[in-house]
Amino acid sequence: MEQVGFLGSYDKKDILINVGKVLTGLGKKVLVIDATLMQRLKYIVPNVSSNRTITYISEYQGVDFALGFMNLMGIAQYLGTNQLPYDFVFIDTDNVQTMNSFMFSRLKTNFFVTSYDQYEISRMIENFQYYNQPMEVIKVIISADNTPKQAEYLAHLMEKTPVRLKKAEVHFADTIEDRKATLEDQLMKEVKLKRFTTSYKDSLEYLVAVAGENIVNQADIKRIIKKL
Repeated sequence: MEQVGFLGSYDKKDILINVGKVLTGLGKKVLVIDATLMQRLKYIVPNVSSNRTITYISEYQGVDFALGFMNLMGIAQYLGTNQLPYDFVFIDTDNVQTMNSFMFSRLKTNFFVTSYDQYEISRMIENFQYYNQPMEVIKVIISADNTPKQAEYLAHLMEKTPVRLKKAEVHFADTIEDRKATLEDQLMKEVKLKRFTTSYKDSLEYLVAVAGENIVNQADIKRIIKKL
């Protein structure tokens, strides 16, 4: 089971839904854990269980989503198993509490997903400082304007934390077309990657390839994205 972290105050739910959909298309069983403070996924993936607890696992587009859990043990207890039945577990967080409880510093791969919005950057820099654990992250920038000056400023702020940026980088151009495609998917409650720009699909392909390194083939990822 591969555990992959997605850090950042940026709203990552739609990217995670698309990543999960691609991997399920490759026959992989995927769990996405929303461990953020706002838990926006609960408005996309509703609680359909009979007991209506605040912690639950629900399926959407072939991907399982877990909400309200503070660690993997709680999820295992909820499922009544000692071993989680997933090929990939993606953990989405924006706070130091769940960074600690899910032990992000021990994960094989962590993505730092952010725009260049000052709130998003400053808040996560603060979290990284409080976390106080050495960790490497791959930067995922969502911005129409990805300039060297902005990248240098972010790198400068990261130097004040124990978190280091890897050389690899993923960039989503954040176009109007891709925003429209995201809203259309939300409205229709489906994933149709054909609606997205070629640039978005190329970035998604690279992100999935990095997350699934040595497990999934990039040519197969490209085929599934084209199919969706």
